[in-house]
Amino acid sequence: MVLASQAQHGMWITEVLHGTGTAYHMPFALWFDGPLDREAMLRACEAVVDRHPVLRCAFEERDGELHLAPAAGRPPVAFTTAPDPGPLLRTEIARPFDLGCGPLARFTLAEVTRERHALLFVGHHLVFDGMSKDLLTRDLAAAYAGEALPPLPMPYGAPLAIPPEASAYWRARWRDASEVVIGGTARTVGTAGRAEEVLLDLTGEMAAAQAAGVTRFEAFLAAVHGLLFSYGNAEVAVAIAMSTRQAGTRDHIGLFATELPVYSAPKPDTTFRELAHALRAEVRWLNRFRDVPAARAAGGVRPRPALAPVSISFRRRAANVVFPGLRTSAEWKMSNRTVRNVLHLQAVDGDDGLRLTLHYSPDLVSTQDVEAAGRDLRAVLAAARADPDVPLTGLAPARALTGAAPPPVAAGSAGPPAPVREAGAVDGELVEQVRLIWMEVLRIDDVAPDEDLYDLGGHSLTITQISARIRKRLGVEVPFDVFLDDPTVTGVAAAVSELRA
Repeated sequence: MVLASQAQHGMWITEVLHGTGTAYHMPFALWFDGPLDREAMLRACEAVVDRHPVLRCAFEERDGELHLAPAAGRPPVAFTTAPDPGPLLRTEIARPFDLGCGPLARFTLAEVTRERHALLFVGHHLVFDGMSKDLLTRDLAAAYAGEALPPLPMPYGAPLAIPPEASAYWRARWRDASEVVIGGTARTVGTAGRAEEVLLDLTGEMAAAQAAGVTRFEAFLAAVHGLLFSYGNAEVAVAIAMSTRQAGTRDHIGLFATELPVYSAPKPDTTFRELAHALRAEVRWLNRFRDVPAARAAGGVRPRPALAPVSISFRRRAANVVFPGLRTSAEWKMSNRTVRNVLHLQAVDGDDGLRLTLHYSPDLVSTQDVEAAGRDLRAVLAAARADPDVPLTGLAPARALTGAAPPPVAAGSAGPPAPVREAGAVDGELVEQVRLIWMEVLRIDDVAPDEDLYDLGGHSLTITQISARIRKRLGVEVPFDVFLDDPTVTGVAAAVSELRA
Protein backbone atom coordinates (compact mmCIF):
# COMPACT_ATOMS: atom_id res chain seq x y z
CA MET A 1 0.00 0.00 0.00
CA VAL A 2 1.06 3.59 -0.66
CA LEU A 3 0.81 6.48 1.78
CA ALA A 4 -1.82 9.04 0.76
CA SER A 5 -0.96 12.70 0.36
CA GLN A 6 -1.80 15.37 2.93
CA ALA A 7 -4.51 16.75 0.63
CA GLN A 8 -6.06 13.30 0.23
CA HIS A 9 -6.04 12.73 3.97
CA GLY A 10 -7.74 16.05 4.67
CA MET A 11 -10.41 15.44 2.03
CA TRP A 12 -10.97 11.86 3.19
CA ILE A 13 -11.58 12.79 6.82
CA THR A 14 -13.81 15.72 5.80
CA GLU A 15 -16.03 13.31 3.90
CA VAL A 16 -16.02 10.75 6.73
CA LEU A 17 -16.86 13.38 9.35
CA HIS A 18 -19.33 15.53 7.48
CA GLY A 19 -20.96 13.25 4.91
CA THR A 20 -20.41 15.61 1.98
CA GLY A 21 -22.68 13.77 -0.47
CA THR A 22 -21.67 14.55 -4.05
CA ALA A 23 -19.54 17.58 -3.11
CA TYR A 24 -16.36 15.70 -4.04
CA HIS A 25 -17.75 14.07 -7.19
CA MET A 26 -15.92 15.40 -10.26
CA PRO A 27 -18.05 14.92 -13.40
CA PHE A 28 -16.71 15.62 -16.87
CA ALA A 29 -18.45 15.05 -20.20
CA LEU A 30 -17.19 14.95 -23.77
CA TRP A 31 -19.70 15.22 -26.62
CA PHE A 32 -18.89 13.69 -30.01
CA ASP A 33 -20.63 14.39 -33.30
CA GLY A 34 -19.80 12.14 -36.23
CA PRO A 35 -19.14 8.46 -36.92
CA LEU A 36 -17.72 7.38 -33.56
CA ASP A 37 -15.97 4.01 -33.34
CA ARG A 38 -17.60 2.65 -30.21
CA GLU A 39 -15.14 -0.16 -29.55
CA ALA A 40 -12.15 2.14 -30.07
CA MET A 41 -13.57 4.64 -27.55
CA LEU A 42 -14.22 1.95 -24.94
CA ARG A 43 -10.67 0.63 -25.45
CA ALA A 44 -9.38 4.19 -25.02
CA CYS A 45 -11.14 4.41 -21.63
CA GLU A 46 -9.55 1.12 -20.55
CA ALA A 47 -6.16 2.41 -21.71
CA VAL A 48 -6.53 5.49 -19.51
CA VAL A 49 -7.34 3.26 -16.53
CA ASP A 50 -4.21 1.19 -17.27
CA ARG A 51 -2.04 4.31 -17.57
CA HIS A 52 -3.08 6.02 -14.33
CA PRO A 53 -2.78 3.74 -11.26
CA VAL A 54 -4.64 6.09 -8.92
CA LEU A 55 -7.87 5.35 -10.80
CA ARG A 56 -7.60 1.72 -9.65
CA CYS A 57 -7.27 2.60 -5.96
CA ALA A 58 -9.38 2.88 -2.82
CA PHE A 59 -8.41 4.33 0.57
CA GLU A 60 -7.69 2.49 3.80
CA GLU A 61 -6.84 3.87 7.22
CA ARG A 62 -4.22 1.80 9.03
CA ASP A 63 -2.46 2.63 12.29
CA GLY A 64 -3.45 6.30 12.09
CA GLU A 65 -2.30 6.79 8.49
CA LEU A 66 -4.27 6.84 5.25
CA HIS A 67 -3.09 4.59 2.43
CA LEU A 68 -4.00 3.97 -1.19
CA ALA A 69 -4.89 0.32 -1.58
CA PRO A 70 -6.00 -1.72 -4.64
CA ALA A 71 -9.70 -1.20 -5.32
CA ALA A 72 -12.16 -4.08 -5.27
CA GLY A 73 -12.34 -3.90 -9.06
CA ARG A 74 -11.43 -1.83 -12.09
CA PRO A 75 -13.32 1.38 -12.85
CA PRO A 76 -16.35 0.33 -14.90
CA VAL A 77 -16.45 1.27 -18.58
CA ALA A 78 -20.05 0.96 -19.75
CA PHE A 79 -21.99 1.58 -22.95
CA THR A 80 -25.67 2.44 -23.14
CA THR A 81 -28.17 4.15 -25.39
CA ALA A 82 -29.76 7.34 -24.10
CA PRO A 83 -31.88 9.37 -26.56
CA ASP A 84 -32.48 11.72 -23.62
CA PRO A 85 -29.10 11.72 -21.82
CA GLY A 86 -30.10 14.16 -19.07
CA PRO A 87 -31.47 11.61 -16.56
CA LEU A 88 -28.52 9.28 -17.18
CA LEU A 89 -26.00 12.04 -16.52
CA ARG A 90 -27.75 13.10 -13.32
CA THR A 91 -27.95 9.52 -12.06
CA GLU A 92 -24.29 8.77 -12.74
CA ILE A 93 -23.11 11.99 -11.10
CA ALA A 94 -25.18 11.26 -7.97
CA ARG A 95 -24.23 7.57 -7.67
CA PRO A 96 -22.11 7.23 -4.50
CA PHE A 97 -18.55 5.96 -4.20
CA ASP A 98 -17.30 3.58 -1.52
CA LEU A 99 -13.99 5.12 -0.42
CA GLY A 100 -12.87 1.95 1.33
CA CYS A 101 -13.62 -0.46 -1.53
CA GLY A 102 -13.53 1.61 -4.68
CA PRO A 103 -13.21 1.95 -7.54
CA LEU A 104 -13.41 5.73 -7.37
CA ALA A 105 -13.95 6.45 -11.05
CA ARG A 106 -16.33 5.32 -13.82
CA PHE A 107 -16.89 5.87 -17.54
CA THR A 108 -20.23 5.77 -19.36
CA LEU A 109 -20.41 6.06 -23.16
CA ALA A 110 -23.97 6.95 -24.19
CA GLU A 111 -25.32 6.83 -27.73
CA VAL A 112 -27.77 9.71 -28.15
CA THR A 113 -28.13 9.14 -31.91
CA ARG A 114 -25.99 7.21 -34.38
CA GLU A 115 -24.06 10.41 -35.03
CA ARG A 116 -23.98 11.85 -31.50
CA HIS A 117 -22.44 10.34 -28.36
CA ALA A 118 -21.65 11.53 -24.85
CA LEU A 119 -18.80 10.16 -22.76
CA LEU A 120 -19.34 10.87 -19.07
CA PHE A 121 -16.49 10.41 -16.62
CA VAL A 122 -17.18 10.71 -12.88
CA GLY A 123 -14.26 10.49 -10.48
CA HIS A 124 -13.99 11.16 -6.78
CA HIS A 125 -11.91 14.25 -6.02
CA LEU A 126 -9.51 12.02 -4.05
CA VAL A 127 -8.25 10.68 -7.41
CA PHE A 128 -9.10 13.53 -9.81
CA ASP A 129 -8.82 17.32 -10.02
CA GLY A 130 -9.48 20.15 -12.45
CA MET A 131 -6.30 19.74 -14.48
CA SER A 132 -6.99 16.01 -14.68
CA LYS A 133 -9.80 16.87 -17.10
CA ASP A 134 -7.22 18.14 -19.61
CA LEU A 135 -5.01 15.07 -19.11
CA LEU A 136 -7.97 12.72 -19.42
CA THR A 137 -9.03 14.34 -22.70
CA ARG A 138 -5.49 14.27 -24.09
CA ASP A 139 -4.93 10.59 -23.22
CA LEU A 140 -8.36 9.53 -24.49
CA ALA A 141 -7.71 11.23 -27.83
CA ALA A 142 -4.29 9.62 -28.16
CA ALA A 143 -5.60 6.14 -27.34
CA TYR A 144 -8.61 6.58 -29.65
CA ALA A 145 -6.19 7.44 -32.45
CA GLY A 146 -4.32 4.21 -31.82
CA GLU A 147 -1.35 5.53 -29.86
CA ALA A 148 0.10 3.45 -27.03
CA LEU A 149 -0.19 4.92 -23.53
CA PRO A 150 2.76 3.82 -21.39
CA PRO A 151 1.77 3.25 -17.74
CA LEU A 152 2.81 5.86 -15.20
CA PRO A 153 4.18 5.08 -11.71
CA MET A 154 2.12 5.70 -8.59
CA PRO A 155 2.69 9.40 -7.82
CA TYR A 156 2.03 9.23 -4.07
CA GLY A 157 3.79 7.66 -1.12
CA ALA A 158 6.26 10.24 0.18
CA PRO A 159 5.35 11.61 3.65
CA LEU A 160 5.25 15.39 3.95
CA ALA A 161 6.65 17.19 6.97
CA ILE A 162 5.31 20.60 7.92
CA PRO A 163 8.15 23.13 7.48
CA PRO A 164 8.52 25.53 10.42
CA GLU A 165 8.20 28.52 8.10
CA ALA A 166 4.85 27.20 6.84
CA SER A 167 3.59 26.86 10.41
CA ALA A 168 4.74 30.41 11.18
CA TYR A 169 3.05 31.71 8.01
CA TRP A 170 -0.33 30.16 8.75
CA ARG A 171 -0.34 30.83 12.49
CA ALA A 172 0.19 34.51 11.73
CA ARG A 173 -2.59 34.63 9.12
CA TRP A 174 -5.21 32.06 10.02
CA ARG A 175 -8.66 33.47 10.68
CA ASP A 176 -11.60 31.32 11.71
CA ALA A 177 -13.80 32.87 9.04
CA SER A 178 -17.14 31.10 8.98
CA GLU A 179 -19.55 33.73 7.74
CA VAL A 180 -19.91 36.23 4.92
CA VAL A 181 -22.29 39.15 4.45
CA ILE A 182 -24.25 38.89 1.18
CA GLY A 183 -27.49 40.70 0.57
CA GLY A 184 -27.19 42.62 3.80
CA THR A 185 -27.10 39.66 6.19
CA ALA A 186 -24.48 37.23 7.44
CA ARG A 187 -24.52 33.76 5.94
CA THR A 188 -22.82 30.97 7.88
CA VAL A 189 -21.97 27.72 6.18
CA GLY A 190 -22.88 24.51 7.98
CA THR A 191 -22.51 21.27 6.04
CA ALA A 192 -22.38 20.51 2.34
CA GLY A 193 -25.81 21.02 0.77
CA ARG A 194 -27.73 21.15 -2.48
CA ALA A 195 -26.55 23.70 -5.00
CA GLU A 196 -28.10 25.93 -7.62
CA GLU A 197 -26.26 27.88 -10.32
CA VAL A 198 -26.10 31.31 -11.89
CA LEU A 199 -24.13 31.64 -15.15
CA LEU A 200 -22.15 34.72 -16.15
CA ASP A 201 -19.98 35.79 -19.07
CA LEU A 202 -17.20 38.16 -17.94
CA THR A 203 -15.18 38.19 -21.16
CA GLY A 204 -15.48 41.90 -21.82
CA GLU A 205 -14.72 42.93 -18.25
CA MET A 206 -11.43 41.05 -17.91
CA ALA A 207 -9.54 43.93 -19.53
CA ALA A 208 -9.41 45.18 -15.93
CA ALA A 209 -6.40 42.90 -15.48
CA GLN A 210 -4.33 44.68 -18.09
CA ALA A 211 -5.43 48.06 -16.78
CA ALA A 212 -4.29 47.19 -13.24
CA GLY A 213 -1.08 45.47 -14.37
CA VAL A 214 -1.94 42.02 -12.96
CA THR A 215 -2.95 38.62 -14.33
CA ARG A 216 -6.55 37.78 -15.15
CA PHE A 217 -6.75 35.53 -12.09
CA GLU A 218 -5.36 38.27 -9.81
CA ALA A 219 -7.84 40.79 -11.19
CA PHE A 220 -10.69 38.32 -10.68
CA LEU A 221 -9.59 37.60 -7.10
CA ALA A 222 -9.33 41.34 -6.37
CA ALA A 223 -12.80 41.91 -7.81
CA VAL A 224 -14.28 39.24 -5.52
CA HIS A 225 -12.49 40.67 -2.47
CA GLY A 226 -13.54 44.20 -3.41
CA LEU A 227 -17.13 43.13 -3.92
CA LEU A 228 -17.32 41.37 -0.55
CA PHE A 229 -15.74 44.40 1.14
CA SER A 230 -18.39 46.63 -0.42
CA TYR A 231 -21.05 44.32 1.03
CA GLY A 232 -19.85 45.08 4.56
CA ASN A 233 -17.22 42.39 5.16
CA ALA A 234 -14.43 44.29 6.93
CA GLU A 235 -12.20 41.20 6.82
CA VAL A 236 -12.60 39.13 3.67
CA ALA A 237 -11.73 35.43 3.47
CA VAL A 238 -11.81 33.66 0.11
CA ALA A 239 -10.44 30.17 -0.46
CA ILE A 240 -8.66 29.61 -3.77
CA ALA A 241 -7.85 26.35 -5.56
CA MET A 242 -4.13 25.96 -6.29
CA SER A 243 -2.27 23.30 -8.23
CA THR A 244 0.43 21.31 -6.42
CA ARG A 245 1.75 19.57 -9.53
CA GLN A 246 5.51 19.34 -9.96
CA ALA A 247 7.62 18.32 -12.94
CA GLY A 248 7.25 14.66 -11.99
CA THR A 249 3.46 14.74 -11.74
CA ARG A 250 2.46 17.07 -14.57
CA ASP A 251 1.19 14.12 -16.67
CA HIS A 252 -0.59 12.31 -13.82
CA ILE A 253 -4.32 12.17 -13.31
CA GLY A 254 -4.99 12.48 -9.58
CA LEU A 255 -5.47 14.95 -6.76
CA PHE A 256 -2.68 17.49 -7.12
CA ALA A 257 -4.56 20.53 -5.93
CA THR A 258 -5.33 22.22 -2.67
CA GLU A 259 -7.69 24.89 -1.39
CA LEU A 260 -6.14 27.65 0.69
CA PRO A 261 -7.68 30.80 2.19
CA VAL A 262 -6.56 34.27 1.14
CA TYR A 263 -7.41 37.13 3.52
CA SER A 264 -7.68 40.89 3.08
CA ALA A 265 -8.72 43.81 5.26
CA PRO A 266 -8.70 46.83 2.92
CA LYS A 267 -9.59 50.41 3.78
CA PRO A 268 -12.40 52.34 2.08
CA ASP A 269 -9.88 54.47 0.20
CA THR A 270 -7.87 51.47 -1.00
CA THR A 271 -7.91 51.42 -4.80
CA PHE A 272 -8.60 48.41 -6.96
CA ARG A 273 -5.02 48.51 -8.23
CA GLU A 274 -3.65 48.55 -4.67
CA LEU A 275 -5.87 45.67 -3.62
CA ALA A 276 -4.97 43.63 -6.70
CA HIS A 277 -1.23 44.10 -6.13
CA ALA A 278 -1.52 43.34 -2.40
CA LEU A 279 -3.37 40.11 -3.18
CA ARG A 280 -0.82 39.33 -5.88
CA ALA A 281 1.98 39.54 -3.31
CA GLU A 282 -0.01 37.45 -0.82
CA VAL A 283 -0.73 34.70 -3.36
CA ARG A 284 2.96 34.56 -4.29
CA TRP A 285 3.84 34.07 -0.64
CA LEU A 286 1.10 31.50 -0.36
CA ASN A 287 2.47 29.65 -3.37
CA ARG A 288 5.61 28.82 -1.42
CA PHE A 289 3.55 26.71 0.98
CA ARG A 290 0.89 25.36 -1.39
CA ASP A 291 1.85 21.74 -0.59
CA VAL A 292 1.07 22.28 3.10
CA PRO A 293 -2.54 22.03 4.32
CA ALA A 294 -3.37 25.30 6.06
CA ALA A 295 -5.34 23.65 8.87
CA ARG A 296 -2.48 21.28 9.65
CA ALA A 297 0.11 24.05 9.64
CA ALA A 298 -1.95 26.45 11.75
CA GLY A 299 -2.98 23.76 14.25
CA GLY A 300 -6.08 23.81 16.42
CA VAL A 301 -8.48 23.92 13.46
CA ARG A 302 -11.56 21.71 13.56
CA PRO A 303 -12.19 19.68 10.39
CA ARG A 304 -14.81 21.45 8.31
CA PRO A 305 -16.40 21.17 4.87
CA ALA A 306 -14.91 24.50 3.75
CA LEU A 307 -12.03 26.71 4.91
CA ALA A 308 -13.87 29.90 3.94
CA PRO A 309 -17.50 30.81 3.22
CA VAL A 310 -16.57 31.86 -0.35
CA SER A 311 -14.26 29.96 -2.68
CA ILE A 312 -12.82 30.35 -6.16
CA SER A 313 -11.77 27.82 -8.77
CA PHE A 314 -10.07 29.62 -11.67
CA ARG A 315 -8.42 27.63 -14.40
CA ARG A 316 -7.08 28.28 -17.85
CA ARG A 317 -8.71 25.87 -20.29
CA ALA A 318 -6.37 23.80 -22.42
CA ALA A 319 -6.48 23.92 -26.21
CA ASN A 320 -9.11 21.72 -27.85
CA VAL A 321 -8.00 18.13 -28.41
CA VAL A 322 -8.68 16.39 -31.73
CA PHE A 323 -10.43 13.03 -31.91
CA PRO A 324 -9.97 11.79 -35.50
CA GLY A 325 -13.13 12.13 -37.56
CA LEU A 326 -15.18 13.68 -34.76
CA ARG A 327 -16.36 17.12 -33.76
CA THR A 328 -15.78 17.39 -30.03
CA SER A 329 -17.02 19.65 -27.26
CA ALA A 330 -16.39 19.46 -23.53
CA GLU A 331 -18.40 20.44 -20.45
CA TRP A 332 -15.54 21.90 -18.39
CA LYS A 333 -17.81 23.28 -15.65
CA MET A 334 -20.17 20.36 -15.15
CA SER A 335 -21.90 20.60 -11.77
CA ASN A 336 -22.20 17.92 -9.08
CA ARG A 337 -25.20 19.83 -7.64
CA THR A 338 -23.60 20.20 -4.22
CA VAL A 339 -21.76 23.11 -2.63
CA ARG A 340 -19.59 23.04 0.51
CA ASN A 341 -19.80 26.74 1.32
CA VAL A 342 -22.10 29.71 0.87
CA LEU A 343 -20.82 30.68 -2.58
CA HIS A 344 -18.38 29.01 -4.97
CA LEU A 345 -17.20 30.83 -8.09
CA GLN A 346 -16.03 28.45 -10.83
CA ALA A 347 -14.29 30.30 -13.65
CA VAL A 348 -12.93 28.80 -16.86
CA ASP A 349 -10.76 31.13 -18.92
CA GLY A 350 -10.36 30.09 -22.56
CA ASP A 351 -9.50 31.61 -25.89
CA ASP A 352 -13.20 32.38 -26.34
CA GLY A 353 -13.41 34.32 -23.08
CA LEU A 354 -14.09 33.85 -19.38
CA ARG A 355 -17.20 31.98 -18.30
CA LEU A 356 -18.25 31.98 -14.65
CA THR A 357 -20.64 29.73 -12.75
CA LEU A 358 -21.82 30.90 -9.34
CA HIS A 359 -22.65 27.82 -7.26
CA TYR A 360 -24.68 28.56 -4.13
CA SER A 361 -26.84 26.88 -1.54
CA PRO A 362 -30.44 28.11 -1.76
CA ASP A 363 -30.77 27.06 1.89
CA LEU A 364 -28.25 29.78 2.80
CA VAL A 365 -28.66 32.57 0.27
CA SER A 366 -31.41 33.52 -2.17
CA THR A 367 -31.22 33.34 -5.94
CA GLN A 368 -32.07 37.04 -6.02
CA ASP A 369 -29.01 37.93 -3.94
CA VAL A 370 -26.69 35.67 -5.97
CA GLU A 371 -27.91 37.17 -9.25
CA ALA A 372 -27.32 40.63 -7.75
CA ALA A 373 -23.81 39.54 -6.72
CA GLY A 374 -23.12 38.46 -10.30
CA ARG A 375 -24.22 41.84 -11.64
CA ASP A 376 -22.17 43.63 -9.00
CA LEU A 377 -19.08 41.56 -9.81
CA ARG A 378 -19.38 42.59 -13.43
CA ALA A 379 -19.78 46.22 -12.30
CA VAL A 380 -16.62 45.98 -10.16
CA LEU A 381 -14.56 44.69 -13.09
CA ALA A 382 -16.06 47.27 -15.46
CA ALA A 383 -15.20 50.10 -13.03
CA ALA A 384 -11.66 48.77 -12.60
CA ARG A 385 -11.25 48.44 -16.35
CA ALA A 386 -12.23 52.10 -16.80
CA ASP A 387 -10.09 53.33 -13.88
CA PRO A 388 -7.98 50.85 -11.88
CA ASP A 389 -7.29 53.59 -9.31
CA VAL A 390 -10.92 53.88 -8.31
CA PRO A 391 -11.34 53.44 -4.52
CA LEU A 392 -13.20 50.37 -3.33
CA THR A 393 -16.10 52.51 -2.14
CA GLY A 394 -16.73 53.42 -5.78
CA LEU A 395 -16.68 49.91 -7.19
CA ALA A 396 -20.16 48.56 -6.43
CA PRO A 397 -23.12 49.59 -4.27
CA ALA A 398 -23.61 47.82 -0.97
CA ARG A 399 -26.67 45.61 -1.16
CA ALA A 400 -29.48 46.10 1.31
CA LEU A 401 -31.27 43.15 2.85
CA THR A 402 -33.72 41.79 0.28
CA GLY A 403 -35.90 39.87 2.68
CA ALA A 404 -35.91 36.93 0.27
CA ALA A 405 -32.95 35.07 1.73
CA PRO A 406 -33.40 32.28 4.26
CA PRO A 407 -32.09 32.91 7.77
CA PRO A 408 -28.42 32.12 8.29
CA VAL A 409 -27.59 28.58 9.32
CA ALA A 410 -25.11 28.14 12.13
CA ALA A 411 -22.19 25.81 11.51
CA GLY A 412 -22.88 22.36 12.83
CA SER A 413 -26.48 23.23 13.66
CA ALA A 414 -27.99 20.29 11.77
CA GLY A 415 -29.40 17.56 14.01
CA PRO A 416 -29.93 17.42 17.77
CA PRO A 417 -27.25 18.80 20.08
CA ALA A 418 -24.54 16.41 21.17
CA PRO A 419 -25.13 14.75 24.54
CA VAL A 420 -23.22 16.23 27.43
CA ARG A 421 -21.15 13.57 29.17
CA GLU A 422 -20.21 14.00 32.80
CA ALA A 423 -16.70 13.11 33.92
CA GLY A 424 -18.03 11.18 36.91
CA ALA A 425 -19.88 8.72 34.63
CA VAL A 426 -16.66 7.37 33.14
CA ASP A 427 -14.22 5.00 34.82
CA GLY A 428 -11.17 6.94 36.00
CA GLU A 429 -8.73 4.32 34.73
CA LEU A 430 -10.25 4.50 31.24
CA VAL A 431 -9.98 8.29 31.27
CA GLU A 432 -6.31 7.97 32.19
CA GLN A 433 -5.66 5.49 29.36
CA VAL A 434 -7.23 7.86 26.82
CA ARG A 435 -5.38 10.82 28.33
CA LEU A 436 -2.02 9.05 27.89
CA ILE A 437 -2.81 8.35 24.25
CA TRP A 438 -3.61 12.03 23.70
CA MET A 439 -0.32 13.05 25.33
CA GLU A 440 1.64 10.67 23.08
CA VAL A 441 -0.01 11.82 19.86
CA LEU A 442 0.06 15.54 20.72
CA ARG A 443 3.58 15.22 22.20
CA ILE A 444 2.77 17.26 25.27
CA ASP A 445 3.45 16.45 28.92
CA ASP A 446 0.00 16.97 30.36
CA VAL A 447 -3.62 17.12 29.18
CA ALA A 448 -6.58 17.95 31.41
CA PRO A 449 -9.62 15.67 30.96
CA ASP A 450 -11.83 18.56 29.83
CA GLU A 451 -9.38 20.33 27.47
CA ASP A 452 -10.52 20.72 23.86
CA LEU A 453 -8.45 18.74 21.34
CA TYR A 454 -8.32 21.65 18.91
CA ASP A 455 -7.28 24.14 21.57
CA LEU A 456 -4.30 21.84 22.10
CA GLY A 457 -3.33 22.07 18.42
CA GLY A 458 -5.15 18.97 17.20
CA HIS A 459 -6.17 18.53 13.56
CA SER A 460 -7.47 15.90 11.15
CA LEU A 461 -4.36 13.71 11.26
CA THR A 462 -4.43 13.83 15.06
CA ILE A 463 -7.93 12.33 15.02
CA THR A 464 -6.89 9.30 12.97
CA GLN A 465 -3.76 8.74 15.07
CA ILE A 466 -5.69 8.85 18.37
CA SER A 467 -8.39 6.59 16.95
CA ALA A 468 -5.80 4.08 15.73
CA ARG A 469 -4.15 3.83 19.15
CA ILE A 470 -7.49 3.47 20.92
CA ARG A 471 -8.43 0.70 18.49
CA LYS A 472 -5.11 -1.10 19.05
CA ARG A 473 -4.91 -0.75 22.84
CA LEU A 474 -8.53 -0.63 23.96
CA GLY A 475 -10.14 -2.74 21.25
CA VAL A 476 -12.76 -0.14 20.30
CA GLU A 477 -13.44 1.65 16.99
CA VAL A 478 -14.33 5.21 18.00
CA PRO A 479 -16.47 7.02 15.38
CA PHE A 480 -14.75 10.14 14.10
CA ASP A 481 -17.79 12.28 14.81
CA VAL A 482 -17.07 11.89 18.55
CA PHE A 483 -14.14 14.25 17.94
CA LEU A 484 -16.61 16.88 16.74
CA ASP A 485 -19.36 16.30 19.31
CA ASP A 486 -17.14 16.21 22.41
CA PRO A 487 -13.42 16.61 21.56
CA THR A 488 -12.16 16.10 25.14
CA VAL A 489 -10.45 13.19 26.87
CA THR A 490 -13.59 12.67 28.96
CA GLY A 491 -15.86 12.77 25.91
CA VAL A 492 -13.79 10.22 23.99
CA ALA A 493 -13.43 7.99 27.06
CA ALA A 494 -17.19 8.09 27.53
CA ALA A 495 -17.64 7.02 23.91
CA VAL A 496 -15.22 4.13 24.44
CA SER A 497 -17.16 3.08 27.56
CA GLU A 498 -20.49 3.19 25.71
CA LEU A 499 -19.12 1.15 22.80
CA ARG A 500 -17.71 -1.46 25.17
CA ALA A 501 -21.08 -1.74 26.87
